[in-house]
Amino acid sequence: MDIFINFLAHPTQTTLLFIFIIINLCNVLIIIRRVFFHPLSAFPGPRLAAATTFYKIYFEVIKGGELLGRIHQLHILYGPVIRIGPNELHFNDHRAYADIYSVGSHLTKEPNFYKCFAANGSAFGAIDPQVSKVRRANLSPFFSRRAILLLEDVIQKKANLLVTKLHRKNTAPINMFLAFRSATLDIITFYMFGHCLDSLNHPTFSDPLLMNIQVALPFLWVIKAFPWAPPVMSIMPRWLGKSLHRRLTAFLYIRDYVVAGLLRISKDFARHPTIHSEKPDFTIFPRLMESSRQDTSISQLLVDESLSLLQAGSDTVGNTCTVGTFFILNDEVIRSRLLEELRSVWPDRDSTVSLTILQNLPYLNAVIKESLRLSHGIVTPLPRIVGPAGTTIGGFYIPAKTIVGMSVTSVHLNSDLFPDPERFSPERWLQPSAQMLGHYLLPFSSGPRMCLGMNIAWAELYILFAHVFRKLRMEIVDTSVDDFRAFRDYFVPVHKGRPLHVRGIELS
Repeated sequence: MDIFINFLAHPTQTTLLFIFIIINLCNVLIIIRRVFFHPLSAFPGPRLAAATTFYKIYFEVIKGGELLGRIHQLHILYGPVIRIGPNELHFNDHRAYADIYSVGSHLTKEPNFYKCFAANGSAFGAIDPQVSKVRRANLSPFFSRRAILLLEDVIQKKANLLVTKLHRKNTAPINMFLAFRSATLDIITFYMFGHCLDSLNHPTFSDPLLMNIQVALPFLWVIKAFPWAPPVMSIMPRWLGKSLHRRLTAFLYIRDYVVAGLLRISKDFARHPTIHSEKPDFTIFPRLMESSRQDTSISQLLVDESLSLLQAGSDTVGNTCTVGTFFILNDEVIRSRLLEELRSVWPDRDSTVSLTILQNLPYLNAVIKESLRLSHGIVTPLPRIVGPAGTTIGGFYIPAKTIVGMSVTSVHLNSDLFPDPERFSPERWLQPSAQMLGHYLLPFSSGPRMCLGMNIAWAELYILFAHVFRKLRMEIVDTSVDDFRAFRDYFVPVHKGRPLHVRGIELS
């Protein structure tokens, strides 16, 4: 008792104790409200997820990209809709996907999620639908079919260079994940800036930009959870957070690369104001900067757009090629049938077959679609906010201001839509039901915010698959189906197993 009286005799200590009690009491009341009296309290899910956002942070940051895996486990326990945050729901009924992301849904992007990409000025990062519409309108001419046909020659040359490099490296196993990513990075960097990274000429396909993109991926979730982290980390000793410092450095390396690319274009304009008007140039940022070079205020918007396009233009296609190549090589029947079809239109491998011809090959189309289905594209549930009137999603009424989302993996691995969903089966896309299935192939998302680069991605997939399987014979080395079963969710899937390695490459 005397100790308590002595404690109260010190006003500062008494005040601090009072503040401590009030803060904790408020936190307890907030948790009680969230768990028992929140508008989402009737939806099933872990109590801890309902109580605090740290439930998601634990699986995203501490466990390292494991939130999506945990969400799938929770759906097995609780059903088609679960509560994964104090104000957030996740769905896994394929009918809910259209309710969230279709053109008529009128749900808006959740700001905190998109800020972690540090590209708020891009078409992808813009929160306001009208702003996003303007950004997309500026870029859409570069991703039309006409524009992609102009780019076809570049894609053909990079695909041929990839084959040449693979053929010359036939002594040791080759990491095909890095090889395909090098090709896609060279294509997108050329299309962005008018000069390519030239990563296909790296001896091990390990260009620093490519490696830094991979290192930086987990840092997205750190930024999302702790927006103050980057400025704090920039002044803290490196030994205190070596791993995070490495990821921050990688993130800054990527930004420096795109800034350097834009500065190079700007200097070209300064030296020769009409340089891009006097010669045909279909690349993105030289044309954008030419049309608005008097307006210096857009420079940050260009940086943001560059970051967004660089990431999107290399990840999805590279990952799809890697996954598809493994499953094709793992099944001789599929490989032989694909080769037979390619030979039917490409008898002389030293010639070139146009994109238009490749697009009309049924089995190549089926192989690419199945590769897209099992590589998924973007796997993170892209969060949307329900409007003030509330809405119905998947048959459930969802109150206003609720954050909702759904991963494409819940659709791509749905056994009602795709029987035996983990099996690589191009034949499913040759059945009468294939047209209906096409509505559920979502590697580029759907609705008004779907991926702008879908046409270029398809062009790369047609040409890369055709060149590799028409010209080469490969053998899988120390890679199995198990290496592709599980992945970490870092916006795109990062498989936990050994990357695809091949050897014994020879001209077929």
